[in-house]
Amino acid sequence: MISSRLLRQFIAVAQELHYGRAALRLHMAQPPLSQAIKQLEEIVGVTLLERSKHSVKLTAAGAVFLDHALNLVAQEQRAIDDARLAAKGLIGRLVLGFVGSVSYELMPKLLQQFRARFPAIQIDLRELTSKEQLDALMAGKIDAGILRLPLSNAADIQMRVIRHERFIAVLPKNHRLARAPQVDLAELRDESFMIFPADKIPSLHSKFVFACEEAGFSPRTVLEAWQMPSMVSLVASGFGIALLPSQVRSLVHRGVVYKEIRTKSAHLELQIALGWRRESSSAGVQSLLTIFEASP
Repeated sequence: MISSRLLRQFIAVAQELHYGRAALRLHMAQPPLSQAIKQLEEIVGVTLLERSKHSVKLTAAGAVFLDHALNLVAQEQRAIDDARLAAKGLIGRLVLGFVGSVSYELMPKLLQQFRARFPAIQIDLRELTSKEQLDALMAGKIDAGILRLPLSNAADIQMRVIRHERFIAVLPKNHRLARAPQVDLAELRDESFMIFPADKIPSLHSKFVFACEEAGFSPRTVLEAWQMPSMVSLVASGFGIALLPSQVRSLVHRGVVYKEIRTKSAHLELQIALGWRRESSSAGVQSLLTIFEASP
């Protein structure tokens, strides 16, 4: 194998075409440099430099070897530079899971900020439920996930809450409460609800049910769904109403109105968290965390 030191010594002589100047450039004595070039030619098996008392010239083989030597040294430096950038979280690849309900407001802002600050990091996105993200994190299939709390069986996952929001009521535009500035949850006791399924989105399902029970009624459900655009469209058609995370406001639909719920209940409060493996020291994850640390 040819060492990078030998390559650099050859490049200096080939570019200077003078052993004295090349030795000065390399901060070494001339005799060891001459010996190094002889050693390199023995390894390669051909003459790379023609020497005379007054000049040094590249042979045809030497000219070809110089091109390759320059490329090899450049690749080596790029590898070093990229490794240092990756260690600082400035380059690399980040596989990020997210729940679909954050794709309307949080994700667009996050991606815009991340690309502005870390343009050399490639983000691969995976839309998964919170439970699916836990499984993917523990299997090493994603580096981090944006998911909803609370979650069970997450002891091996580090969590940081990154956003708070609330449920809001989504009503058809001709609803009896459509002109009210806010609504009480108890005012909706006789409505038919579309809800999130317990097996796919347990956190939102349980919070909705507990909030209704705390308000004094058991909700009558007409549909289980997890795609918020579909739920909003069905509300507009008069199929029922829904309590959805406040990010749904980003979905503009002329057939519905979004109403704040003035009822005070911890079950109406929602938390979004960033999760990653406890043993992970991924610089990409650390870069992602800086985005949320900088957010108000």
